[in-house]
Amino acid sequence: MTVQVPKEETVRPISRPDRIQRWLIVFAAVLSVAAFAYFYGKDTILSYSDAVSHLEIARRVIDGATPGFAQLGSVWLPLPHLLALPFVWVDSLYYSGVAGSIPSMAAFVVTAGLLYKITWTLTGNKLAGALSAAVFMTNPNVLYMQSTPMTELPLFACMAGMVYGVQRWIQTDHHRYLFGAGVAGLVGTLTRYEAWVLFAVLVAVVIFSARRKGYSYLRLEGLTLAFVYVGGLGVAAWLGWNLIIFGNAFDFENGPYAKPSLWVDAGDQNIGNWWHSLETYSLAIVDNLSVAVSLMALLGLVAVVAKERFALPTLPSLSLLTLVPFFVIALEQGQRPLHIEPLNGDNYNARFGLLIILPGSILIGYLANSFREHIKVTTFIGPLCVSIAVLVSVNNLATNNIVTLSEATRMSQNSQRKSIDEASSFLRAHYSEGKVLVQSFGNEILLFKTQIPPSKTIYEGSYQTWQPALNDPVASNIRWIVMRSEDQVYQDLHNSRLLDNYDLAYANDAYSIYKERA
Repeated sequence: MTVQVPKEETVRPISRPDRIQRWLIVFAAVLSVAAFAYFYGKDTILSYSDAVSHLEIARRVIDGATPGFAQLGSVWLPLPHLLALPFVWVDSLYYSGVAGSIPSMAAFVVTAGLLYKITWTLTGNKLAGALSAAVFMTNPNVLYMQSTPMTELPLFACMAGMVYGVQRWIQTDHHRYLFGAGVAGLVGTLTRYEAWVLFAVLVAVVIFSARRKGYSYLRLEGLTLAFVYVGGLGVAAWLGWNLIIFGNAFDFENGPYAKPSLWVDAGDQNIGNWWHSLETYSLAIVDNLSVAVSLMALLGLVAVVAKERFALPTLPSLSLLTLVPFFVIALEQGQRPLHIEPLNGDNYNARFGLLIILPGSILIGYLANSFREHIKVTTFIGPLCVSIAVLVSVNNLATNNIVTLSEATRMSQNSQRKSIDEASSFLRAHYSEGKVLVQSFGNEILLFKTQIPPSKTIYEGSYQTWQPALNDPVASNIRWIVMRSEDQVYQDLHNSRLLDNYDLAYANDAYSIYKERA
């Protein structure tokens, strides 16, 4: 039987925060800061190389050899970098990584609040909403990722906003909720590409729901177009950006720095193997959510399907589960790499499984609420679920059994990182002035660790200066040349007469650093 939530006019707490929500937000904020302090103290918030890249992209917009918004590039969506702009200009915040962590931490609090409201308005039970938020907030992988400059938490906030807006529109018929969902879609589709998938599914949900509600075709058309125009503006803007700046609307998908072959090995076991891809992503989900939480979420899914029979208010939350086939298809088609230790011997992009924490949290809240007709069970099942989630989190934190953290830490300790650290240490110690010619792609961590001002580096994104510098470093006033085996600088200049005016100042198994002869 579907739980009917009253219209907004009779439910003042929907528009005015209640005491539970107030305390929930306070708790989320305190937990966010505490988690950040913990992982910052362990020097792990920049362990992901992508975290460093996000910071560098944001900094180059305001401080680069050719500053400007074109430095946002074409592969990663721009909003996470724009959110970091108010902070990256401060060196202490930039080099510590705090500049990128602040948006993630804010998104953590927003997501917790939205999960509370989604589950509350779905079930009519505030405690169920609080439980959903608690499952999310106590997940150790969420706590780690919200402490980093990565893009997962901004994505979570946008996805939760889309789901909440569509769900409340279905329940109340107030179009402002649908507009809010569209705004969340606009922001989300400028944050990560997974939001494109969810937005497309929610468009279908809106159309289906409008027809079930008996909307006329004219009203349906106007409503759908309004939602698509607002939410789809992000997709249109990104396509237009790629076309105007890079001359190819799909440069983010097939450009020189977006080809799957750059990340996916030709012999990847997932390619062409549906079962292996499904098994890989399923294990990634379990590694991120834990066995106990995954099982409770699965039971919650069974409860929703059995009791609600896909009632309209449940469709937005269930839409989040479409991310499972999306990732399975991406793995099977060789579009994304994902390694899980039991199958591959290592973890790589295991964090992809963390996205299922959103539907998982909602389903667990629903599961607890489904027992509310039995008072004794009601007072027992909620605290039990919270206790399990908290115990799992505490145990994982105590034993460092956090798949996202272990994945990032392992990446920061591999042999390639050692070569990067040695080369960056040399350059940081010996650099004093002048322009540095270096390819950014693949060398992001080296550039970050040298702490050479971005305005002094000439890289592949330096407008109208990159190619001239490769053609004639001396004429371009290049003081230092950094080349990594097989990168563009190496291919163009290694063993070239263009190096006649430079001396080899440092070399290791991966890098050669040249300095202009005095």
